[in-house]
Amino acid sequence: MQIFKTLATDTMLWLAAAAAIITSFLSTPQVADINFHTLYSLLSMMILVQILEDIGLLQYFSSKFTAKARDTRQLMWMLVILAFGGAMLITNDVTVLIMVPLFFRAGHQPHTNQIWGVVLITAAANIGSALTPFGNTHNLFLLSHYNLALFDFFKISVPYSLLGLLLLLLITWVLIKPRTLEVHVKHYNIQPRALIIALIVTIITFLAVFKIIPTLIAVAVAVTAAILLDKAILFRVDYATILTFLCFFVAVGNISRFPSIARVLQNLVHTPQSTFLTAVGFSQFMSNVPATILIAKFTQNIPAIFLGTNTGGLGTTIASMCNLLAYKQYIIHSQKRHLGAYFVHSLLVNLILLIIIGLLSWGLMLIFP
Repeated sequence: MQIFKTLATDTMLWLAAAAAIITSFLSTPQVADINFHTLYSLLSMMILVQILEDIGLLQYFSSKFTAKARDTRQLMWMLVILAFGGAMLITNDVTVLIMVPLFFRAGHQPHTNQIWGVVLITAAANIGSALTPFGNTHNLFLLSHYNLALFDFFKISVPYSLLGLLLLLLITWVLIKPRTLEVHVKHYNIQPRALIIALIVTIITFLAVFKIIPTLIAVAVAVTAAILLDKAILFRVDYATILTFLCFFVAVGNISRFPSIARVLQNLVHTPQSTFLTAVGFSQFMSNVPATILIAKFTQNIPAIFLGTNTGGLGTTIASMCNLLAYKQYIIHSQKRHLGAYFVHSLLVNLILLIIIGLLSWGLMLIFP
């Protein structure tokens, strides 16, 4: 079955499982280490994401907007804004999987720089995903782990994301020269019944994430909605992400009970500034999701870890799963052309964003200590 094939080929899941098994030799796993609210919230959110992808919501808006572009700069501005907005609801990973193929179809002309297109879409998805708990799975974990109120979450995420979007639009203006083009995209239609069902699931999931209603109610509603729309939706849900979180919870719990490792981590996150730098640094070589789960066990510096892990996703190819998926999509749609140039361009843009947004985030930490 497709589900088992996906689980068997998910590298992050296997790494998380290995970490859970190895660390279990250091300490006995405990049920208390598992954040079930996060897991149930993830399950309902992943079903919702698949429903939104299935009804073609982002594809619909993308086709409507990009069809109006008259030059290369307009096209990229639209795609950046769409990737930013799409990542807020359907995660940065899914947004990249939808937007990159659409870009190759819409911008497949000699004077359209395909490398810049993929790099900017990926950066926009990473920045946009920070705005909501739904945008990035580690944000959902932070919300549950620290029991954040709605206002407390958005007072950090909104300024971060909007400043990031403005910066990205400016970079797009500098990098992309306006050259005339004619966009040809496939037009998508959305069934009103499917849209209403998706809206209901979105509201219920949102209420569950913020602990207004039990998360199991959200799971039940999401499963029921998927069955009503198309049973096959449940077979396309990203269960690997949920199992990955489960393994990370076990691994981090085991590590936290090993004194020498725990002392090192506590020393790394004893101030907001050190927490921010640790989050950014760890994200570069272990991805921002496991970095978040690991660091959150040892600190109460909430703005620092939020800003650090979201900023950290803008770095290397492995700093965010979104970056890795974008690279794979580029390989597929470019037919492996100019891979070296893609790495150079991606690293350049990500370093610029990492430095500038890192400085902006440092300032936000002073405002929201």
